[in-house]
Amino acid sequence: MIKKAMTAAAVGTVMTLGAGSAMAVETPVAGIYVSGPGDTTFEFTNITETFVGGVGDVLSGFGRVSQINSRFGNDICVSGACELTFTFDNYVVREFNTADDDNTVAFGGGLINFYVDETPDSDLSTISGFSDGDLWMTLTGRETTAVIGPNAGQTGTLFGTGNQFSDSELVNGTGIGELNVSGGAAASYFGLGTLVNLTSSFQPSIDGWALPVSGNANLTLVAAETPPTEVPEPATLALLGMGLLGLGAASRSRKHG
Repeated sequence: MIKKAMTAAAVGTVMTLGAGSAMAVETPVAGIYVSGPGDTTFEFTNITETFVGGVGDVLSGFGRVSQINSRFGNDICVSGACELTFTFDNYVVREFNTADDDNTVAFGGGLINFYVDETPDSDLSTISGFSDGDLWMTLTGRETTAVIGPNAGQTGTLFGTGNQFSDSELVNGTGIGELNVSGGAAASYFGLGTLVNLTSSFQPSIDGWALPVSGNANLTLVAAETPPTEVPEPATLALLGMGLLGLGAASRSRKHG
């Protein structure tokens, strides 16, 4: 975890890079435009989440992708209107400190599932419509050990720092973590195990929202240099085999004729 000012600078850098990636080759992957092979894809999202107040609490929530590289809203979709939403869960608090000026929290675990939905209807205030559609990509938390900042020495998949961590009406902070691509329709394009970097900010939600905390989360990941080769379905392989057998039989017939 890094301090708020440092995270703001990092996010600003990511946004600048995202704007610069407009000139990069785009590739449609399972209905969504992303960067080409070997290039970085930047995702900017809005989130809402539960409040955690101590060791053992579980962080979960919902999010909607608002921008991918230089594309906003429906422009991220290959055809027509759609939305890319996600749910996250299983981030378990390992360490929780409110004694120092910089409050800190470290999580273990973590699972994020992204969905492509052709009927945009997600609502952050009511947490509805976030797991509709087809599974686009699954990410799982990657264990690291913080070496600098208030979380130095802590091991986990997600780290947070800020202030008022014991009060859901005043909590304010930033987060940083790592994940790996582990499944979904887009997994073969990016590559299973590909590293995903996450930065986030969080504060109290607007009055009346279903969950008490909201903010932003930004992710960066790099596609494999070489796009995956499509593997024929088993039925296609069977038909191909029968065709080759037929060609062989025809060849033998001509030789004996």
